[in-house]
Amino acid sequence: MLRLLAAIPRARRFYDVNLRPGNDSPALVAELLTHASVVKLNETELDVVQRFAGLPAESEAFCRAGAERFGWEAACVTFGSRGCAVLAGGDYAEAPGHPVEVADPVGAGDAFAAAFLHGLVSGWRAEEIARFANRLGALVASRPGAIPDWDVGEVG
Repeated sequence: MLRLLAAIPRARRFYDVNLRPGNDSPALVAELLTHASVVKLNETELDVVQRFAGLPAESEAFCRAGAERFGWEAACVTFGSRGCAVLAGGDYAEAPGHPVEVADPVGAGDAFAAAFLHGLVSGWRAEEIARFANRLGALVASRPGAIPDWDVGEVG
């Protein structure tokens, strides 16, 4: 991994924390947080990471402290159906979830992450990013299959 980082030193590096048993070593997670420029994690992962990294537990304080310590350009904490919090540059916002009847949650997190990154690279404000990511994640969750058909007009 470090060779790849050295090969493309100015590339944005997205880390979706995604802790799973056997892949949750504090040392590895801390190393990846150090190399990331953009971080996404859910509230359970925030609880775990903040304890071993010595970061604040509250989402805005966590994102700001992580950005200062690790040099993150952006960070996002997801709260499932309750929405998310986004820090993009110094701009912070929380957005409520977009209610839908869930048909299949598989793929919703990846759709959310793609929308988050799209908004970030498009230069949107944190609130726009959060709302768009919530809507796309919810849209994908409302349809069966990990990669359902959808149209950008449905996310608007």
